[in-house]
Amino acid sequence: MEAAFEEAMVVDFDQFLSACEGLPDENDAHVVAAALKTQAAVIVTDNLRDFPEELLRRLNLEARSADAFIADTIALDTGRAVAAVRRMRERFRKPEKTADVLLLDMEANGLTETVDVLRPHILSL
Repeated sequence: MEAAFEEAMVVDFDQFLSACEGLPDENDAHVVAAALKTQAAVIVTDNLRDFPEELLRRLNLEARSADAFIADTIALDTGRAVAAVRRMRERFRKPEKTADVLLLDMEANGLTETVDVLRPHILSL
């Protein structure tokens, strides 16, 4: 069975661009404007320095790193998340990955908070 993916794109967000003044990188304004248009609560980015907390707070937004977002998501339903990570790990072939190696790889890729949440469940991974 093939999965069909459609790219979701936010359009017509121009009316929100004026609220984005004061960003360190004006080229990021479309990200905040799109978040406002879609009534998002969180912007997931590893470019946190370009999304100042003070500015986002005024707009009822928060910027989170991918690592923090994943860790928070796992914490919402740890049992299901651990099972999903185990299934993901079991799909690795050539080479296969042990739970220990998977966590080391994740940590090496900057997912330290995620690993901290998963480590207590290593026997289930």
